[in-house]
Amino acid sequence: MKQLTIYRILTFILVPIALIIGFLDLFVLIMGLSGNPAMLFIAFVMACLVIYVFASLRFLLHGIGNERPCKSTLKDWIKVNAYGTLFISGMFFLNSTGVFFLGDIQLQQMLSDVMEQQPELAGKISMETMVSMFKTVAVIMFIISITAIIHVQISFRLLRKHAFLFVK
Repeated sequence: MKQLTIYRILTFILVPIALIIGFLDLFVLIMGLSGNPAMLFIAFVMACLVIYVFASLRFLLHGIGNERPCKSTLKDWIKVNAYGTLFISGMFFLNSTGVFFLGDIQLQQMLSDVMEQQPELAGKISMETMVSMFKTVAVIMFIISITAIIHVQISFRLLRKHAFLFVK
């Protein structure tokens, strides 16, 4: 029962995050289709997270909550997109922990290199603000990654436990 409560809480935390990522994914998809094919892979992985969250929400509300049978394709959607979610969550985790281990001087050097490539931002944002924003984004990415990884692990357990809900 405790596991199901944690799963519910994590699911409802991930829903607004999935909505935001889904919105951002549209822009990434447009960039990928307009001449940057490398962005298509990022768009695909971001879409995996969004699909996974909403498929697991349906499993939670429709299957577990109302104890109604679900289509077996829902289980497939959850499993397949869970692997994409683990991939993007792992990347978020690695990137954010990398930022945590960087010293302020190294982080400032890295951001100054980025600022040199973006001349339109050079005089508008101070380095302290950029470092602060970068660290804030790293903390948010870390929290999202841990939440998603734990959610996927619990989801796999619940899929096994409630296998009777999926009809063929």
